[in-house]
Amino acid sequence: MKHLAGIYIHIPFCATRCHYCNFATGGYESELARRYTAAARAEIERAEVSKKPEMRRADTIYFGGGTPTTLTIEQISDLIETCRQTFDIAPDSEITAEANPGSVSQNYLEELRAAGVNRLSFGVQSFDDGELQMIGRTHSSEDAREAVRMARAAGFANVSIDLIAGLPEQKLETWRRNLEEAFALEPDHLSVYLLELYKDAPLLHRINRGELRAIDDELTVEMYFALVDEAERQGFEHYEISNWARPGFESRHNLKYWTGAPYWAFGVSAAGYDGQTRWSNTRNIHEYLAKIESGQSPVAETIELNEDDRQSENLFLRLRLKDGVDLGEHQRRFGVNTLERYRDEIERLREAGLIEFDENRLKISRAGTVLANEVFAAFI
Repeated sequence: MKHLAGIYIHIPFCATRCHYCNFATGGYESELARRYTAAARAEIERAEVSKKPEMRRADTIYFGGGTPTTLTIEQISDLIETCRQTFDIAPDSEITAEANPGSVSQNYLEELRAAGVNRLSFGVQSFDDGELQMIGRTHSSEDAREAVRMARAAGFANVSIDLIAGLPEQKLETWRRNLEEAFALEPDHLSVYLLELYKDAPLLHRINRGELRAIDDELTVEMYFALVDEAERQGFEHYEISNWARPGFESRHNLKYWTGAPYWAFGVSAAGYDGQTRWSNTRNIHEYLAKIESGQSPVAETIELNEDDRQSENLFLRLRLKDGVDLGEHQRRFGVNTLERYRDEIERLREAGLIEFDENRLKISRAGTVLANEVFAAFI
């Protein structure tokens, strides 16, 4: 199966660090951003395209973070142009930038669109101002509404919104209001993540001190299914466990992660895949800069996958998708009869109601979506 490659570029700068975040991010400094952008461009230029000719053609560029829109328009434009000079970028490519509401202006968005970005992903997280303050977001609910309106006025025809479910103290009625607010803005795409807190997250420390009350798993599951049902009423396709889209507005870049397509990765902590090998860059920005500026590779870890690794990944990654796994196509690619190889695991999951069959496709069930990690573990 042939796929065009994707390109991921990590921008690690944020105005402030959110109280749940575990990404490689830090505060914005103009000189550091200048050095970092120059280093990322150098890393892109050094991409070993001649050694990976099958990854020369790409049709997505994704600026993640952090907050990519902390960069100047010129810096983002230069990064896009460097990609165009290094790779064969398809004319109809999807070029996404993550953005925080409240950090963008109408003029900035217009210039961003002119620079070639054609998809925006706003990290809204909540439309409740109390929740936003609790998790350390610097924008308000009105900032989020205004950001989407400005994006439309700037000519963006593809706008995504991120929300978080399962926040401390969150109630089902406030979650339903979040959904109402989100769909009222008529986004093209919606990503919703269940709250996960790493061990040093300030939000977790507040819970452990008794300042905040974590909600129970049953309520989180209820919130998730409230979203599933409302999104369906709104005409959105639930195309991946955490993602919903109007027909035709699925994230082309993120689909590469779940379908085994290759993708380049540039910047601190960025992780790439070429179909055989996974690699990731150092998470330390100063080490990243030192490596690039001295002509060295910033790669900190490399994992070579064998054939069984790849077939296993194909199963559990595609199970994230609405269409599931085509078992015939899987057997043709990897020579593995899934029903025989995983007979006991599949029977256990089927009896538990976590997976189902649709002709020759293996799919995660509605109940399985909230116990997805248990399902995936059976195939690892």
